[in-house]
This record gives sequence, structure tokens and C-alpha cells, in this order.
Amino acid sequence: MRRILFLAAGALAVASCTEDSLIGVDPTSPPGPSSETVEVSIGVGDLPLWRDTTFVGYAVPSSSGIQFVANEPSLVSRVLGRFSTLPDSIFVDTARVAVERFESARLRLIVDSLAGPVLPDSGTELRVHGLARGFEEREASWTEARAGESWTTPGGDLADLLGSVRVDSLQDTLFVPISVDSDSLLSDWLASDGELGYAVSSSADGSNLTFAALALVFDVKPEGQDTLIEVIRGPQPSTFIFSPETPLPGEELRLGGLPAARIYIRFELPDTLDGVPLRGSRINQASVIFRSLGAPPDPFATTDTLFASIFELLADPFEAGPKTPVGLNVGSFVELDPEILASGGEQSLNITQLIQTWAGASADSLPDLQIGLRTLPEGGGVGYWEFGDMSDPATAPRFVFLVTPPTEFSVP
Repeated sequence: MRRILFLAAGALAVASCTEDSLIGVDPTSPPGPSSETVEVSIGVGDLPLWRDTTFVGYAVPSSSGIQFVANEPSLVSRVLGRFSTLPDSIFVDTARVAVERFESARLRLIVDSLAGPVLPDSGTELRVHGLARGFEEREASWTEARAGESWTTPGGDLADLLGSVRVDSLQDTLFVPISVDSDSLLSDWLASDGELGYAVSSSADGSNLTFAALALVFDVKPEGQDTLIEVIRGPQPSTFIFSPETPLPGEELRLGGLPAARIYIRFELPDTLDGVPLRGSRINQASVIFRSLGAPPDPFATTDTLFASIFELLADPFEAGPKTPVGLNVGSFVELDPEILASGGEQSLNITQLIQTWAGASADSLPDLQIGLRTLPEGGGVGYWEFGDMSDPATAPRFVFLVTPPTEFSVP
């Protein structure tokens, strides 16, 4: 019995020593120092893969949500539209009654005071003309009524003057009374679904007015009734045309403008950079940095602070093209500072979340990354910014990472 107890005690002692040697840690002798956080960077020309491009057309004037008239040295703009939903009958009490005639038509313009309206000291005259040629709202430009069909006169083929108003001070709401016979004009528009449409222009140099809303306000006399009823109709469709027209982008990367431009990118990162592992490390911060090419020529330079978003692409944009499906946003909104960009400064884009996901994935599950960049809202103005692409090393994008490699623990 004593021998058995002795052997058991010896076995426990050996087990205790073995366990301590495996998991015990001497506080004066740690298993190894923690890894130091380091900053590493790489130009896109040194990546395993980098492809970038600009696609345009994601917003055009007819879908942009803004309308403006301008008559400035660097920009001329006119609003075009049609009133295609004029009524031939209206409800009076609970009965629908045919419209006998139209009266007192006027165009109501709500000025967007936040868009920085400009009015010369001498004021301006807003003019509404009928059009002698119809237009296609998504294709109309300063030179063409639709793709392949030029205006006789650039800026729209203007017909009779329908009305005008003198504007000597900035106001929130402007009314342009229709000076021709309202019943004749609106009856013609009713019969033709608003064709051929109208144009709004400004007469004075130095004027620029953006409209938050535009509508036709008129009175109708129902058949058999002695009263007039006020009716309001918005234009369907509506667009604006301007000169100079936005030039097509070249090799540089463009963001914003009308038609709206986006930047699409596909790239691969190395698993290790300057001896620092990226995959498997903690990515504290990851940025891709673009170099601005300075302010575009007037009128496409802007002094407004714009915002943009970064988003994932769900397919290869160099195969799917402009209609590449898009995924979730990456990180927070990006602020485009006009002072920094106009001087050719750098624009940093935070893509930490995206690179963290990449670093934690196996190499075969996430070999490359695809992202896009767009302004918010798209089509908010004609101004745009351009950045260097990989063709010029001096202005090409680059990546900067703040990385903490994994700590190595050695087993005694």
C-alpha cells in the first residue's frame, strides 16, 4: 500500500512539473515582445494589379434634380420642358366636368437660395419662349435637340415669346405671366402632349439662377360653371442645356459633373509589403490617396465643398462596363475640399474596413478588390474634379497602411 501511494504521489509531481513547463509564464521572461505598429506605403504602379477608369452618364441634366438659367461670360444655360399633363376635365364637388377654357396662365419659379443665385445690379429679364423644334430630354444639349439632330440655332430653336418678367432683386418665388392667349396656347399643348415645349432664358450678362421647382399655374372654367378653379401642373419632362458643354474625360480620373462621372478601380495587394505582412495583420488604417490635377477650366471649377462615397463593385468593371452592379458603401462619406484640390493637393480615401476584411481572408477567397467612387448627390452641378491615373508616376494614386503584424509566441 505504501509503495502504491508513493508512486501515485510521484506521478502527480511529474504531471505538475510538466503542466507548469508548458503553460507557466515567468513574469520576468515574457514569451516575446508585442509587434510594433508601422506605416508602409506603395504606389499603384508597384502593385500586382491596378486598373482604373472613368465612366460617365450616371446623371444627366434631365435626371439631376436641378434646373438653372445662366448668362455669364463662362456659362450660358436654358431650361427646356413640356407640360404634357394638362387636364381636359376636372372634378367639381364630386363630379368630373369638362374644361371649357383656360385662363390666366403663369409660370411659377421657386428659386433655390442655397445654390448661390447671382443677379447683376441692373437686374435681368426672364423670358419664356415656345420651341420651334421638339427635344429628347435625355439627349438634348446646347447643340442638339436629340442625338444626331442639331438645333438650327445652338441653344434651342426659339419660337414666339410667350411671356417675360423683370427681376431686379433676388426673390424666393418668381411668376412669369403668359402674355399670349392662355386658352389657345394651353389647348394646343393639351392636344399635342405639350409639344413642342418651351425654353426659359435670362437676358442679362452676369445672371445665374437655380430653380428648386418650376410649375405652370392657370385657371380653368368648367363647362356650365361660373367660377374659375386654379390648377397647377409640373413639367414632364424637364431638362436644361448649357454651353460650353462638358468635355469628355481623357486618361485622367474624373469625379462629378454633368453628365456625372464615376471612378472605377480593380486592384490586388501584395501579401507582404517591405517585409511587413499585410494578410493576417491588424490593419489599423488603410487609405488610397489621389493627387488632384488642379482646378478644371471655367465653368467646371467649383468653390463648393462636395461629398463623395466609396462603394464596392460586385463584378469586374472592365468586363461589365458602366452598368457594373454596385454593393455597399465603404466607410464614411468623403469631403472634397475645393481649396486643397484646386491647388493640386491630395485627396485621402479611407478604405480601412475593406482592407481589414481582405487581410483577414485567405488569399484564394479574396484575391482582388473592386471599388467605385461617386459624388453625392450625382448631378448636383456642372463642376467636377480630376485626379492623376497610373500613367504618370508623379500624380498616380498610392496606398498608405498603418499595420500591426501578429505577435509571435514561442512555446517553451
